[in-house]
Amino acid sequence: MIPSSLQHRSICRHARTLWLLVLVVSFPGVLHAGSHAPEISASPDLARAGYFHLRWALNDVDVDHYTVEEAADPDFTDPAVLYEGADRATVISGRSDGTFHFRVRASLADGSESGWSDTQTVEVAHHPLAQAIGLFILGGLVFLATTGLIVAGTSAGRRAAGGA
Repeated sequence: MIPSSLQHRSICRHARTLWLLVLVVSFPGVLHAGSHAPEISASPDLARAGYFHLRWALNDVDVDHYTVEEAADPDFTDPAVLYEGADRATVISGRSDGTFHFRVRASLADGSESGWSDTQTVEVAHHPLAQAIGLFILGGLVFLATTGLIVAGTSAGRRAAGGA
C-alpha cells in the first residue's frame, strides 16, 4: 500500500505536467515569444568590393515576416528599418567605407514577436584608389601585349603561307 502523502505528491506532479502540456498545445506562441531570436549572418564580414549578403532565419516556427534594422552604433540607439517582409536574405551594395550593424526580429503567425538577433557587424573598406588605378593600367598593358601577339602571329602566318 502506498502512503497517502506519496500518492498526493505523485498526483500533483502529474497534474502540473498535464497542465504544462495543455498550455503548450493551446498556446504554442507562448514558448516562442521572446525565447527564440532569429540568426543573422553576413558574407563577407569585411566587404572590399562594396557589397555583401545578409541572411537571416528563425527555424521551427511559423514566421509571418521579418524586420531587419541597421544602425551606425552597436547599441542601436538610432536604428533604421532596412527591410520588412518575408524574405530571408538580401544583397546590400553602394555603401561607403565604414562599419554597419544589423539585427533582425521575427513577427510570428500567432501575432507574437521574437527577440532581436545578435548583432551582425560588417565593415566596408574599399580597395585604395591607387591600387585600383594600378590594376587598371596593368590590365591595359596585358590587353595591348595580347593584341600585339595576335597581330604579330597573324602577320607571320600570312608570310609563311605566302612563301610556301
